[in-house]
Parts: sequence; C-alpha cells; structure tokens
Amino acid sequence: MRPLTKRILVLSCAAATATAVFCLAACSGGEITGEPESPVTTHDPVTLEVDGRPGTYEPHNFVDGKCTMCDETTIFTQDSVAQDDIVTKECDQQGEVTEIKYTTDAYPDWQYADENGLVTKTAWVYTPYGYDPSDTSVKYNVLILMHGKGLNEGYWFAKGSYADPSQQGAYLSGGNGTANVLDTMMKDGRAEKTIVVTPTAYLPGEDGKTANSNSEEGDANMAAGRAGFKDELLNDLMPYIARNYNTYAEVTDDMTAEEADAALKAARAHQGYAGLSMGSVISYDTIWSGRLEYFSCIGSYSGGVTAEELPALLSAVSDFEDCKIGYWYACLGTSETSSTYYGDPFGTYRALLENFSGLQPGSDIAAGDNCQYMLCNNTAHNYTTWITGLYNCMQVFFKA
Repeated sequence: MRPLTKRILVLSCAAATATAVFCLAACSGGEITGEPESPVTTHDPVTLEVDGRPGTYEPHNFVDGKCTMCDETTIFTQDSVAQDDIVTKECDQQGEVTEIKYTTDAYPDWQYADENGLVTKTAWVYTPYGYDPSDTSVKYNVLILMHGKGLNEGYWFAKGSYADPSQQGAYLSGGNGTANVLDTMMKDGRAEKTIVVTPTAYLPGEDGKTANSNSEEGDANMAAGRAGFKDELLNDLMPYIARNYNTYAEVTDDMTAEEADAALKAARAHQGYAGLSMGSVISYDTIWSGRLEYFSCIGSYSGGVTAEELPALLSAVSDFEDCKIGYWYACLGTSETSSTYYGDPFGTYRALLENFSGLQPGSDIAAGDNCQYMLCNNTAHNYTTWITGLYNCMQVFFKA
C-alpha cells in the first residue's frame, strides 16, 4: 500500500503545473488550441472513493501492474490466466490428486443418514510433487477449495463427473488446469507447498452420491449441507486431513475433541479457505463469520453478501478482531455484475475494509499488506475468473 501523502503531492504538483502553463500562454498572447483533455478518473488508493463524487467507488484498474487511477501497484494479474501455459500445459513435477472418503454427522438431521445419524462424504486431495507421507518432519499448508452451486467436489480438479472429456471446455466445467497451476507455482517457488482439499457443501442423496445439478434434489441437498458445513468443516473434515496428512496441525487419533480443536487453532497461519460463487458466500457466512480462529487466508471469487445481510456479517466479524489475517483476496469478472451472483462482492469488500481494523490493502506482504479486491478482465461467471483468482491467491497465501 502506498502512502496517501505521495498521491496528494502528485495531484498538487499537477495542478500547479497546469496553472503555470495557462498563465504562460495568457501572458504571451498565445492561444490554446485543440480539444481539452478529458479529466482522468482518480480515486483514493485505500478507500477507493472517486474524487469529487462522495459515495461513489471504483476498484483499482491495473495495467501492467499499476492502477490507472492512483499510484497503487500490484504483483497480481488482472488479465485471465486461463489460456496461459501455466493452466494449459502439464508441469514436469506433478502433484497427486486422490479421492478420500470421510464420515461426518448429517448437519442437521438428514433423511439419508445411517442409523447413527452419519453420512459418508467424498473430497479430493492434491498433494504437491515430492510429498512423502512417511516424512513427518516436512509440514504442509492446507487450503480448503470450495465449488459453487450446481457443482460438486470434483469440479476444481476435473474429477468424478467432471472427468468426462466431453465436459472439457463446456460452460462451468473448468478444473482441468488447476493441478497444472499448483504444480508450476510450487515448482518455481511462487507458491508455498500446500495440500489442497476440494470438499462439497452438498449432502449425499439417496444413492449415496453427491448431487451436482440445479435440480430440486440438488437444491435440497445443498440447503441441508450448507446448514451444517461450518460444523462439518471444523469437527470432521479438518481433523481428518490433519490426522492423515503431514500438516502443521498436529492432530492424532487419541486426542480429545478439545485437544484437536486447540491444535487446529494453533495452526491457523497455515490454513486457508477459498471458494467460487456459492463457495465465496461460504467464505463470508462460515469463515469470516465464525471460523477466523482456524483460517488466516481467504479467497472470495464471484460472490459477496447483500446489503440486507451485511449488518449480520459485520456484527459477527467484530468478535474476531484479534485474529490476524494472512491474506484475503476477493475478485469478480468484468462480464459479471456486482449484484447478479450472490450479493455484492465489491460492497462486501469495502465494508470489511472499513470495519475490520486488521486489513491493509495492497500486495506487498513485507509491508504488511493483506487484502485486495480485483476485477478480472473480460471474464464471466466461470472458470476463467476463478482460476485467475486462485493463481493470484497462491502468490500470497501462507507468506505473511
């Protein structure tokens, strides 16, 4: 984040220069010809309020790493990476993506639970190249990466129903480049070594499988799963990952629930969550609202909260002022509108920036920057926006 004093000085100098030019022309009897230049839109680099229009805001527009409206710079890309080599080409050091099954309570009571009120759910786990389960001296960060409505746990890595080649390139299919991005970024050191877990917020249907469509059954499964995902995440999924993988959270089978909870809290600097669309909403109503003690890094892609929901979010977040944010990244595609999908992402970002004291916008981690909102150029509500968001997140997650 750049200091405001520099910007004020630049604008003052510009005004003085313009005045001097005008006086010189007038005193010499010269005539100013040509069309007057259009005024350049400027905004405050922190509040994002547009000069001269109180209450009007514009997000940064980065071109070659510099905002066209202020002196803010960034390491992030605002152009989609979806067609770049980092997405389309396999790395020569590939991680492994495997399927896991874990048991969870059906939150709340679910009609397809077993006699003990339990269900078995599926997730996919990416482990980086060189991961050795027997080498417990090497610890890994954990990123929970959530899908959106109508999708399921297989989406991000093109597994399960998304492994069908006919789905590649179809609307919202995506996924087939995610592992390439992670492999390449971890190989060249741009990303920290991270285990990435893609669960689902849906509960299984009568056949035991996850619904992955905007059907009546799918909506019912999603609503039931969303109601309890906050508890499932903390009580079932995160402990499972910690017990079975080499993570910073040292959770063992003989621990009590209270001991496991303490271990997860102690490892929060190495735990993150990111999600798209509905998964982005979960970043607010689950992570920001009640799980900041367990996650320090958050990615919110193409989803926010409505104006009506905002007071409840801000009230809940106020309980976690002591939780240091490693990094929070929010984004939206330019072909999306701020209110079309799940609330107002930009408005949600500005509200948290204003009301949560631990946020400092920018991409300079060494200087304490830990949040950014970006538009992704010429992308829509699909994988092109979301993989760009993930790419940008991996540059800063777990580095604070």
